[in-house]
Amino acid sequence: MKFLKLYRAYERFTGIFAAIAALLCLLMSLWITYDVLTRTLFSWASPWAFDLSEYALVWITFLAAPWILMNDRHIRIELLLDALPVRIQRVFGILVSIVAICACAVLTWRTGIAAFDYLTRGDMMARIWRIPRIYPYGVIPFGCALLTIAFVFRLGLYLRSPDPEADLKLRAAHG
Repeated sequence: MKFLKLYRAYERFTGIFAAIAALLCLLMSLWITYDVLTRTLFSWASPWAFDLSEYALVWITFLAAPWILMNDRHIRIELLLDALPVRIQRVFGILVSIVAICACAVLTWRTGIAAFDYLTRGDMMARIWRIPRIYPYGVIPFGCALLTIAFVFRLGLYLRSPDPEADLKLRAAHG
């Protein structure tokens, strides 16, 4: 019971970052629309819009990914998985979760080192906007850390639930 409460609390926590990612999607659609209209109607170039869109896509990806995983709304090969017995599904889910925890932990560590280097060296982006490189890329180790924790919760679900795939499908259906 305590595990499910923690799971739901973490799901709500990651939902905050997913909401920020959704807001960034909305804002990005507005500045891209602005760029298209000003180029078409007035022949004004807005080169900042392209750079800003690239940065926003990085933030959107790494802020939304943990919530997407917690709600099982990511892309999966369910056709193959559904054909397997529950016991094999569980083993497969445990193995995938362990590999994903390791991969995300390594990404957190390595991108954290890179972000720290960007911060301490004061690296700048060689683009239209000369901003510190830490601004667009500092979210990557943060998002990877959140994703690592999300996979730990997913592993916990596979270890505790009698039918984890059914639980995940129910979670995805209710969102």
